[in-house]
Amino acid sequence: MSESLKFIKKSSTTSATSSLEVTDCFSSSYDVYKVIFEINSMTAEGVIAVRLIDGSGVDSTANYDYAIKHIKDTTSSSESRVTGNTSWNNIWYGEGSVGGFVVMYVHNPYNSSSHTFMNFKNTGHYLASSTSTMYGGFGIGVHRVAEEITGIAAIQTSSRLENANILVYGVE
Repeated sequence: MSESLKFIKKSSTTSATSSLEVTDCFSSSYDVYKVIFEINSMTAEGVIAVRLIDGSGVDSTANYDYAIKHIKDTTSSSESRVTGNTSWNNIWYGEGSVGGFVVMYVHNPYNSSSHTFMNFKNTGHYLASSTSTMYGGFGIGVHRVAEEITGIAAIQTSSRLENANILVYGVE
């Protein structure tokens, strides 16, 4: 299946921040959006959570459900299944100054008659007993409110995004 993308909007940071948002990027023009999170460096170990932006701002209500498969190396994996959370948490994990990526598809964000769904894949870096190790994962999620979603935010609670981008594309 081929995918045609139209660039919509980008948000970047080059200094330490706890949140990176892309506002007014979802509209009635597309039903599906491809969102790429590029994490080039961080100030410390951390986990990225994702929240959606509606007409009132960043939505931190307990309406996020998700399931994630974490793959830590060739012999270790784990799963997370969470309902009623205030974000889609553990979308990306990293340690040290090495970054990573998340590729997320957001479905029906601007449709006020439907919940917003997402699916994603990620890759990052962690230290296993001081040994540099790659990390990956994939998952799905739903925001259990039927409303117009206009943007997306990457939230960093325990450390700071230092050099990161969020790119949003409409999928045709």
